[in-house]
Amino acid sequence: EEPAQPVELQEAKLGPCSVSYLDYIATGQRVALDGSIVLAPNKNAGRSDGNALYLSDGEILLTDLRSELIAQGMKAEYSTHPGYSQLLVNEVILVTKASDSGRINVEGPLCEDFYVVRGIVCNQYVVL
Repeated sequence: EEPAQPVELQEAKLGPCSVSYLDYIATGQRVALDGSIVLAPNKNAGRSDGNALYLSDGEILLTDLRSELIAQGMKAEYSTHPGYSQLLVNEVILVTKASDSGRINVEGPLCEDFYVVRGIVCNQYVVL
């Protein structure tokens, strides 16, 4: 078996921290000099599905998104419902946030407003 090659990590800043996505397993070995655990690529898993990992520095609030959308010249109506809250943007785009998971969805027709709203939502996250 050939030795593992160094891997270039994709790092992103999240508040005061630098974060990376790692899909490795501990080999059970340690580096003699400092006791660090040796990692090896996880051959049984991976991010081959192409899904991005979205991370935020704290909770994303729809009320903050509403302020940003209004600053962009859009109309945004905020409301709460059992289990979720929502923003209705320009009467066509719906941004919902689940109360239990915090998951945010953007729904609506594929128009300029949709892409602007989706961009504002995505800009709240670091994507790995």
